[in-house]
Amino acid sequence: MAVRLPGRLRRIQDYVSNAIDRRRHPERFVQHSSTPYVEVFRDGIMSVRHYLPLQEASLYIEGQHYQVQSVPYQRPLVLVPPLGVFAWIFDLMIERSLVRYFLAHGFDVYLIDWGNPKDPPYTNLTLEDYVIRWFPMAMAAIRQHSGESEVSLMGYCMGGLLSMLYLGAEKDQQVKNLVTIASPVDTRKMGVAGRFSAAMEIPTQLVRRYTGFRLDQVDPQRFHVPGKWVSVAFKLSSPLSPLTSYLDMLRNLGDTEYMISYMSMNAWFNNMADYPGGTVLELIRKLGLYNRLAKGQIRIGNKLADFKEIHCDLLAFAGASDAIVPMAAAYRIMDVVSSRDKRFHLVPGGHAGVFTGARAVSTTWAISAEWLAQRSGPLRTASVT
Repeated sequence: MAVRLPGRLRRIQDYVSNAIDRRRHPERFVQHSSTPYVEVFRDGIMSVRHYLPLQEASLYIEGQHYQVQSVPYQRPLVLVPPLGVFAWIFDLMIERSLVRYFLAHGFDVYLIDWGNPKDPPYTNLTLEDYVIRWFPMAMAAIRQHSGESEVSLMGYCMGGLLSMLYLGAEKDQQVKNLVTIASPVDTRKMGVAGRFSAAMEIPTQLVRRYTGFRLDQVDPQRFHVPGKWVSVAFKLSSPLSPLTSYLDMLRNLGDTEYMISYMSMNAWFNNMADYPGGTVLELIRKLGLYNRLAKGQIRIGNKLADFKEIHCDLLAFAGASDAIVPMAAAYRIMDVVSSRDKRFHLVPGGHAGVFTGARAVSTTWAISAEWLAQRSGPLRTASVT
């Protein structure tokens, strides 16, 4: 016969148990990639996922109850992650999964997974590899699998920039909607990093003029950034956050649901993907020193990505407390694209919170779902699996 402990003793027991399991069995608290999917395309480390329809009639996300819309809209929704993270951040926790949220709201969801370029021959990938080679391949696979030519894109951080570069370079008029979340179009507005880049532009030009030295002459392997250093850089953008988050964890150690949220988010922040040297070198030169995105044009390989060629409907977000991509850096997208229907929202949250924080469900996600529902065509008669 089980003995029921008094409330205070039970909380102490949970506190001690979670403290031990957090160290010995962290996998018990970390949730991600729980939504079933099939891989519909792969080329090297890049792959495309198609998420299967939810089997539940209803679900809870952040305490809110949602009826599952079983028949999807006509236009698929393609999720585009940034580099330097793993694609599973879109499916982070069962009760805070962006993938599950949009499936429940009637969207046929695909995701482009860029993989982890930690080993040769992927350590020196360039923007050309992502934008000109892989992005078109992924879109072709999605269109073939879904049977639909018109799609919507949703990109987080650099995922939004990659989407813009693809649209500007490939002039894909069948992309009808673009949602960007915390995407830094004007890098000069990115705080200290932006001011440093601006200060280095003239010295860089002088060095090039008088010595002939160019950054693109440097071996890109020297710029390869391991995932652990990407994690450090991310945390340094808000140095007090890890401490305050840890103190909150200690106060809530006996709350298993809280620990799942804390450990799952930490799995994101502490386990990031490598940044390939070729891409880092281009980001320093083209986005940092010369701020090409804010000027509306950037050369990718042998193509010119011109943002004036972007005519699709646009919905853009920035986080009110985002220390990495302030509002001014994200708002520049409104000036460089040719979209007639374009909207910008400043919502609560930092760089991660605006995308998948507890409040993002009722702000970023809810606004996006309503906006896309009006622009995703009629409901299909049957879902595609």
